[in-house]
Amino acid sequence: MKKILIITYYWPPSGGPGVQRVLKLVKYLPDFGWQPIVLTVENGNYPSIDNTLLKEIPIGCNVYKTKSFEPFELYKTFTGKKSNEKIPTFVLNKGENENFTEKVSKWLRANIFVPDAKIGWINGIVRDGLRIVENEKPDLIFSSSPPHSLQIGAMRLAKKTGLKWIADFRDPWSNAFWQKDINRMSIAAKRDLKFEHRVLSAADHITTVSNSVVNLFKGIVNNNYSVLYNGFDESDFIQKKQKKDKFVISYTGTLGQSQTIDNFIKAVSELNYEIKQKIEINFYGSFHPSVKFLLDSVKEINIYPNVPHEKAVEIMLNSDILLLVIPNSSNNKGIVTGKIFEYMATKNFILGIGPDDGDASEILHRTNTGKMFSYKHDLKPIITEQFYRWLNDEELIINQIELSKFSRKKTAEQFAGIFEELA
Repeated sequence: MKKILIITYYWPPSGGPGVQRVLKLVKYLPDFGWQPIVLTVENGNYPSIDNTLLKEIPIGCNVYKTKSFEPFELYKTFTGKKSNEKIPTFVLNKGENENFTEKVSKWLRANIFVPDAKIGWINGIVRDGLRIVENEKPDLIFSSSPPHSLQIGAMRLAKKTGLKWIADFRDPWSNAFWQKDINRMSIAAKRDLKFEHRVLSAADHITTVSNSVVNLFKGIVNNNYSVLYNGFDESDFIQKKQKKDKFVISYTGTLGQSQTIDNFIKAVSELNYEIKQKIEINFYGSFHPSVKFLLDSVKEINIYPNVPHEKAVEIMLNSDILLLVIPNSSNNKGIVTGKIFEYMATKNFILGIGPDDGDASEILHRTNTGKMFSYKHDLKPIITEQFYRWLNDEELIINQIELSKFSRKKTAEQFAGIFEELA
């Protein structure tokens, strides 16, 4: 087999959606003639932990872990947080009751740690990467972000070794929706843009998760781009759905401040008595304080912490509506969360809140697995319609041919095709 060195920050026991793309790629690449070698961080600061994912690492896959300086440890000390407390992904969102210490901490994070708080791993990537390349003799380098700072390390490693390098982006960089909340000085913003331009220019091939993200990057640098969507692993969804006596609406994952759900909350409060008697609404994950306050105001909504991935799959399968929320921000048409594909695999109706002309909307339309609605759209008729379909045991008519195109194994095959062209 040809070998490929894969650089990723998020790796088991890290939980959350960020780990899935690379973990499933590593699982299926050997089926297409590529042996993955993983370089990851030893002391990663992850927003959630999921030890059940450790068993998904293929037997015989060499995983190298290198230390990194993590400024989040200083952030915890500075703000008085516990050493074992997980820092959520929305930590840079503006808060309504931030104290002086929190404001200073966020300012330092935005202006000193550029492009992100993982810059302490760059030297480790290069130092240990050189040793790994010497021992393993890989044919290519592949790096997946965020955090985008790891792309700087991968770029430097590729330059030192002369190996061709594929940069994979699960999110945009300077145009990412969370950038609007960063209180960044112009000199720091320019430095960030400079890093982005260098990385996009230096990569031999760039892969990302949606056409809109490609268009954003093309506006910065013209390079070789490919869209390889996230997907679902069919082996995760072999269990059968258990019919419940309640109509279940579920949300799994993080909800940040910009993920607007006001119209959903309003719709739930206005449902008729018959539906409210038979409805169960569950939110599992990590929620920005302002969002949690909103959820707490509705008695029909139950709130639970993050759950392991296999439990999340069970929850998704045994739901009747799955709620998907795209951040309400500029450049959000290209946001295609990894969660949408696992939602689709359940064949339950996906109620999306976000741009109805974005990439996520187009995918739902192609597969007939749900629909996106604007942030102000009245969702009560949609929920009501799906309730009576559930009551009458009416199933969605899925476009199975289109749905099958989003399997993780299919995506791995597409990646392998790109690797073959470069090797």
